[in-house]
Amino acid sequence: MVTALWWVLIGAGAALELVARIRPTAIAPLAHLGARLASNLPLRVALWAGWIFVGLHLFARYTLPR
Repeated sequence: MVTALWWVLIGAGAALELVARIRPTAIAPLAHLGARLASNLPLRVALWAGWIFVGLHLFARYTLPR
C-alpha cells in the first residue's frame, strides 16, 4: 500500500514536470519551486528536514531486514 503511494507521488511529480516542460507559461517546473523554497532560511531548513525524513524513511523501509 505505502509503496504504491510512493509510486503515485513519483508519477505525479513526473507528470507535473512534463506539463511544465511542454507548457512553460501554464505551470512552473519543479526546479523553480525548489529554488523558491531554498531562497528563505526557514524554508531551506524545512526542505532539508523533509529530504532527511524521506531519505531515512525509505532507507529503513527498503534496505533494513525486517
